[in-house]
Amino acid sequence: MIISDYTTIEGRSKEYWQLVGGLGLLLLTGLLAFLIIEINGHSITNMTNQIIWGAPHVFAISLLVMASGALNLASMATVFGASHYKPFRRFSAFLAIALLCGGLAVLMLDLGRPDRLLLTVLHMNFRSMFTWNVFLYSGFVVLCFLYLWTMFEHEKWVKMAGSAAFAGRLILTTGTGSIFGVIHARELFHSAITAPTFIAVSLTSGTALCLLLLITTFHHTGRALDFKLIRGMRNMLTFFTLLVGYLFVVEKFTKFYSPAFYDVELWILTGPYSLLYWIGVIGCGIVAPLALLFHQQLGNSEKGIAWAAGLAIVGEVAFVAHILIAGQAYPLQLFPGYEVTSLFQDGQNGSYFPSIVEIMLGLGGVGIAGLIYLLGLRFFRLLPKQAAAPAGWEPWNP
Repeated sequence: MIISDYTTIEGRSKEYWQLVGGLGLLLLTGLLAFLIIEINGHSITNMTNQIIWGAPHVFAISLLVMASGALNLASMATVFGASHYKPFRRFSAFLAIALLCGGLAVLMLDLGRPDRLLLTVLHMNFRSMFTWNVFLYSGFVVLCFLYLWTMFEHEKWVKMAGSAAFAGRLILTTGTGSIFGVIHARELFHSAITAPTFIAVSLTSGTALCLLLLITTFHHTGRALDFKLIRGMRNMLTFFTLLVGYLFVVEKFTKFYSPAFYDVELWILTGPYSLLYWIGVIGCGIVAPLALLFHQQLGNSEKGIAWAAGLAIVGEVAFVAHILIAGQAYPLQLFPGYEVTSLFQDGQNGSYFPSIVEIMLGLGGVGIAGLIYLLGLRFFRLLPKQAAAPAGWEPWNP
């Protein structure tokens, strides 16, 4: 693949400007929601003293998790030598930056006092995962920029930069998962397997998003995309989805085996948030995508693979929503073995349904990520005129 093979898009079509306008509207919606919350306070949201992380955090963490997974195609080509994905390296690294910017924007604007953010930098608590994540997020952006720079200007340093970015993404997602995994007071959060599960979910959702965007972008820009490459990414999506399912089974088996976690696990499967778990996480995130991907006709059609990828993304958002919202809704066990009641809702299940202003703020982050991606296609040579599989390479076919 030579440099001249990569081109920008003209960005003059009516459809392009409609997309820019739609994503710009989402961005303005998010800014409006931020101003409303900033003026009136978080009391106008449906978040409470028990559910302090709501829909904006679901959007933010989902985007951050997908940002790590979006780098998968570039890592496969650079680190693992899968040359058939080399045409997508620039696209992959740039998409990771775009998603990270969208997620971090929502995360910052959902703070109670974002104007006092500098105080957290001046007074850092290095025993907190939130402090470490400040360095992990900013470091990952820097590594992705260096990776892109080497791909554009210094090909001889690509291997080193790509390997550093690959290590950075693993550390980043481990840090994001560890925000929950190290919280001992929350039975649904605390688990050594939470961080690896976040890595597996990021690989699944990031690969799924890359699939959807590549299919859509190549079609609407008149570029040729070899279906063998789509099938190869389908195989990756299948493997990662099976990995997520395996980790879920291991975690449930381990926790159900322990009497200390029996009640909380039973609550997950049968409690007020069980539909989100069964339909969103298990149904949309694992069962439905695998059923499509292993289907003889649908698993070998572009439409079927796209549907599976879309459902995998829905499953990732449901996973983040469930671990975040349900994890806070389950009552804290202040005195294990005793029933606790008080005027402060101790011992009671928390209830939460996102307000319009929270959803608006979250969609603003999606708008930011989408705009960065569209502008990147317009001003940077991210994708080749055509992407063809190497001669003689044939992906596995289920």
